[in-house]
Amino acid sequence: MRRRMWRTSAGAAVLALLVSSCASLNVNSLPQPGSKGANGYDVVIEFDNVLNLPDRAKVVLDGTVVGVVDRIDLTGERVDVISRIDQNVAVPADIRATLQQSTVLGDTYVALERAPEGDPVAPPLASGGRIPLAQTTSPPQLEDTIANLANFVGSGSIQKIQNTILGVNKVTPTRTEELRAMVGRVSVDLADLSNNIDTVDLWLDGVVGTVDVMHRHQAEYAHWFSPEGMVGFDRATQTAAYIGTVLPSIGSIYSGGYWLVPMLDSLADAMGAVQQTKWNVEEEVPAWRRLFIEDFLPADRNPAINITSIKTPDGRELIGNVEDVLRILGAAP
Repeated sequence: MRRRMWRTSAGAAVLALLVSSCASLNVNSLPQPGSKGANGYDVVIEFDNVLNLPDRAKVVLDGTVVGVVDRIDLTGERVDVISRIDQNVAVPADIRATLQQSTVLGDTYVALERAPEGDPVAPPLASGGRIPLAQTTSPPQLEDTIANLANFVGSGSIQKIQNTILGVNKVTPTRTEELRAMVGRVSVDLADLSNNIDTVDLWLDGVVGTVDVMHRHQAEYAHWFSPEGMVGFDRATQTAAYIGTVLPSIGSIYSGGYWLVPMLDSLADAMGAVQQTKWNVEEEVPAWRRLFIEDFLPADRNPAINITSIKTPDGRELIGNVEDVLRILGAAP
């Protein structure tokens, strides 16, 4: 009897042990084929909320699965998502994390996004490192989403959109001629633009040239708007004010300055005469220069007569008989 009771007690204990062990076994505790992070390191990602993030969710970086979610710990102010990252993957310290879905009905996963290009390269996270709340984006609360959707539907926005479309459909057919005229004007304007595109090109070339000139004189413009340039502008303004005050007082130019017109006409005629005289003098100078240089100056420098030939009426040459030549000239008796 005692042996039977002992066997019964032992069987009950074994049965209880088997039942409790089966209760602690679930699908998530089973190893997944091809899972990442089996030999990796832990990274803690802080979120405000994670909604329905499943266990063993994927961790994706640059479109590639680099780890899985190991467990989720709830704290007073945040949710710590402990992720197991593959040992061959370096996660920068400035990485950003969001919860995303591949499809509408797909499972939620953790997406890691790198910092924009051009930012300084951050060091990689060590084992046990954290991605703070400032670098994570949590999904909106389901209640807030449903409330916003209910407000959108209940506020009559859909009905207003429908009424707007109906109004457009009612108005458009009754103004067919106006629409056709507007389209005709637009087509004519576009045709004129296409036919005169060379004028537009010239205008653009002019703008480019003006900008280029302004760029090349940028130093002068900078000087104009510098403190010294502002002082110059101020002095020029004061000088113009003085001149504007003085000029009207000289003969009342604004009201009685008509006497200047004849004087200016006479001055213009005199300047024209001077200009014409200058042109005439310039034309005569070469002739006078040849007269003095080629005729007067040589004779004045060497006042002598060189006789090279003397012929009689019958053609005889007398230059060889010097005495006869001198006698003819009266230089010899």
